[in-house]
Amino acid sequence: PPEGRPAKGANKRLYFNVSDVPLDHSLLGAEIQVYRHPGYQLDQLALHVYMITDDKGSEREVAQVILQDEGWVSINITTPVLSWLIFPDTNRGLRLSVTPLGFRHELHFHEVGITGAHDEEENRPFMIGFFALPASSYKSHIRTPRSVAPPPRSKPRRYRDLADNRQSAETLCRMKHLHVSFRDLGWEDWVIAPEGYNANYCEGHCDFPLHADMNATNHALVQTLVKVINGVPDQHELPPNACCAPIDLATIPVLYYSYDNNIVLKKYPKMIVKTCGCH
Repeated sequence: PPEGRPAKGANKRLYFNVSDVPLDHSLLGAEIQVYRHPGYQLDQLALHVYMITDDKGSEREVAQVILQDEGWVSINITTPVLSWLIFPDTNRGLRLSVTPLGFRHELHFHEVGITGAHDEEENRPFMIGFFALPASSYKSHIRTPRSVAPPPRSKPRRYRDLADNRQSAETLCRMKHLHVSFRDLGWEDWVIAPEGYNANYCEGHCDFPLHADMNATNHALVQTLVKVINGVPDQHELPPNACCAPIDLATIPVLYYSYDNNIVLKKYPKMIVKTCGCH
């Protein structure tokens, strides 16, 4: 744990520094890999992952898997990592525990062959993050806190599916072209110039993950996080997806005849959509 944070049960405590993740990387998924040595009795055990929520050590369970095999075990921790990326100050790490399935009393890692944070380096737990770059399907992978990895393994299917099923660029929130003709509106008798203009409009989805080029507000990021993790006690209060709406609008000058047949030049603000984003 970082200096000043409690080290009780340090072998079960994990801290991953995600502060260096670039702002234009959108999280697709995250997992930790935990190693279980062969040769131990394969009774059904539950591996619990707790997110530490304050400096007093309060915690909330965020994941649980059943241990039935030897070797590397994958645990989905997308929710806490997403929270750390949005609110870095909330990153106090994770705690792991192992219990007999259906019971709450915790077992020592060494009793069941689990490798902890201070055991042999090549088998220590580590994290993998799957990210998407703006306007690209490229995934970059980060592993912390060590550089030694187990033998290459295929990406977990749930993340392959998530990446494959993401909305295409054509359906994400973006600006689309719209030309307005004053003649088509029947205004040609009083509008002198211009004959029309490019008004544009915003359209598209604001679903998870929100890419950097979707210009999401902080409010939209939090709303999306609440939506993804069902982070409300009453499901009737679950918010909808963020909305695709204009962010920057421009002014258009219009030369027209007034009611008394005077020629007037007037600037109309917020007539042209310049950029769109998730609100």
